[in-house]
Amino acid sequence: INAILDFKQGLGIVKIMRKYGITGTATVYEWIRRFNEMGIQGLSDQRLCRTNYDYSYKIKVIKWRAKTGASLPVTARHYQISHPALIYQWEQALKAGRLQPSKGRSRGMPDKPDAQRQNKTNKQLQEENDYLRVRIAYLEKLHALAQKKKKFQTKRKPN
Repeated sequence: INAILDFKQGLGIVKIMRKYGITGTATVYEWIRRFNEMGIQGLSDQRLCRTNYDYSYKIKVIKWRAKTGASLPVTARHYQISHPALIYQWEQALKAGRLQPSKGRSRGMPDKPDAQRQNKTNKQLQEENDYLRVRIAYLEKLHALAQKKKKFQTKRKPN
């Protein structure tokens, strides 16, 4: 808040950065933008007040951006979304088919298990597990032999 007040009083960005130990002008400009758009509440710690956007809102934002051809920051400002990269993530998820209506699950749970995993039987999974164990053992043995060969070559010095 003090950095923004200093800026409003005409203090330069570089002086503000030095005064408050801020690295990067983008940080100060982002604070100013948030303050101008949302007031003091726009400066609150974003980690403490995460917003979960529902599916229809995400689609609305993506459609508006596509229709208007607006950039990510302009779209974020229009919809008062704090991080423009979030919109990009939504667009990528939509393209990949991962953007699905919420089913009331918690944030950390994926919407659907991997389709390939879903169709495998226990026997197939056990066979895959056995194969991977053999492969790891082979690679470990190969690595040990390579280390042994390297050690042997360093002991043996040419005359």
